[in-house]
Amino acid sequence: MALQDNEILLNNVLIDMAHSFLQYVAESCPWVRLEAHSVEDQVKVLAARQRQDVAEIVDLLTEREHNIDFGSFPTEYTDLQFLSLLGIMNLLVQSQEAVSQRIADAGISLSSAGDSDGAELMRQIEVRQKESVTALKELHQELSRMTANT
Repeated sequence: MALQDNEILLNNVLIDMAHSFLQYVAESCPWVRLEAHSVEDQVKVLAARQRQDVAEIVDLLTEREHNIDFGSFPTEYTDLQFLSLLGIMNLLVQSQEAVSQRIADAGISLSSAGDSDGAELMRQIEVRQKESVTALKELHQELSRMTANT
């Protein structure tokens, strides 16, 4: 894989993360019960952490003088407006699992191509994004308990 291909791969991961369903949910402010606002706040923290990972990819691509494409949100997300956070939590977890897998795959490809800097960055980001998946699963359980108790 040529260096340009490595940069395109990194940019594609950047787009996946910058316009992930987690980012969309954080911006769309789904409905939550008053007592569940702490869960919503925690989802926003996870989205902020993901934006930090995006910034690290931006830094690497900028260092490599690659023209960065930030992409846009998939249009199918617009069908998921005005829903409860509990109602979209399964989809949110599945989406983050898919993002994490694409990051892992990118790390393997970059490593195979001899791009040690890109591969190492993907490994670091993969760890953090997998932690986000675990956190989302825990938040889903917490939100489910809150709803069941009312």
